[in-house]
Amino acid sequence: MKYEVIRAVTREECHWLSGTVKEGTIVYKYGGHTYGCIGYGVAVTTVKGETPFFEMPYDSLKEIK
Repeated sequence: MKYEVIRAVTREECHWLSGTVKEGTIVYKYGGHTYGCIGYGVAVTTVKGETPFFEMPYDSLKEIK
Protein backbone atom coordinates (compact mmCIF):
# COMPACT_ATOMS: atom_id res chain seq x y z
CA MET A 1 0.00 0.00 0.00
CA LYS A 2 1.29 3.43 -0.94
CA TYR A 3 0.52 6.61 1.02
CA GLU A 4 1.03 10.33 0.65
CA VAL A 5 1.69 12.32 3.82
CA ILE A 6 -1.07 14.97 3.88
CA ARG A 7 0.31 17.14 6.69
CA ALA A 8 3.67 17.71 8.28
CA VAL A 9 4.40 15.38 11.21
CA THR A 10 6.98 16.73 13.66
CA ARG A 11 9.11 15.25 16.41
CA GLU A 12 6.97 17.15 18.92
CA GLU A 13 4.01 14.99 17.82
CA CYS A 14 5.96 11.75 17.27
CA HIS A 15 9.16 11.78 19.34
CA TRP A 16 10.53 8.65 17.59
CA LEU A 17 10.94 10.41 14.23
CA SER A 18 14.43 11.55 13.27
CA GLY A 19 12.96 14.80 11.92
CA THR A 20 9.84 16.32 10.42
CA VAL A 21 8.13 14.24 7.74
CA LYS A 22 6.95 16.81 5.20
CA GLU A 23 3.57 17.02 3.53
CA GLY A 24 3.72 15.34 0.12
CA THR A 25 6.24 12.68 1.16
CA ILE A 26 5.48 9.23 -0.29
CA VAL A 27 5.69 6.28 2.12
CA TYR A 28 4.79 2.59 1.91
CA LYS A 29 3.07 0.33 4.42
CA TYR A 30 5.64 -1.91 6.08
CA GLY A 31 4.56 -5.56 6.15
CA GLY A 32 7.39 -7.06 8.16
CA HIS A 33 7.74 -7.64 11.90
CA THR A 34 7.31 -4.52 14.01
CA TYR A 35 8.00 -6.27 17.34
CA GLY A 36 5.04 -4.61 19.06
CA CYS A 37 6.41 -1.10 18.78
CA ILE A 38 3.54 0.35 16.71
CA GLY A 39 0.93 1.97 18.93
CA TYR A 40 -1.83 4.08 17.41
CA GLY A 41 -0.64 4.50 13.82
CA VAL A 42 0.67 2.53 10.88
CA ALA A 43 4.17 1.19 10.22
CA VAL A 44 5.62 2.73 7.07
CA THR A 45 8.92 2.95 5.26
CA THR A 46 10.29 5.31 2.63
CA VAL A 47 11.49 2.45 0.41
CA LYS A 48 8.87 -0.20 -0.40
CA GLY A 49 9.53 -3.45 1.47
CA GLU A 50 12.73 -2.24 3.17
CA THR A 51 13.70 -1.17 6.65
CA PRO A 52 13.92 0.99 8.64
CA PHE A 53 10.23 1.37 9.38
CA PHE A 54 8.60 4.02 11.52
CA GLU A 55 5.14 4.81 12.82
CA MET A 56 2.97 7.52 11.30
CA PRO A 57 -0.45 8.65 12.60
CA TYR A 58 -3.37 7.35 10.52
CA ASP A 59 -4.73 10.87 10.08
CA SER A 60 -1.50 12.04 8.44
CA LEU A 61 -1.76 9.59 5.52
CA LYS A 62 -3.84 9.30 2.37
CA GLU A 63 -3.81 6.05 0.43
CA ILE A 64 -2.68 6.36 -3.17
CA LYS A 65 -4.13 3.84 -5.61
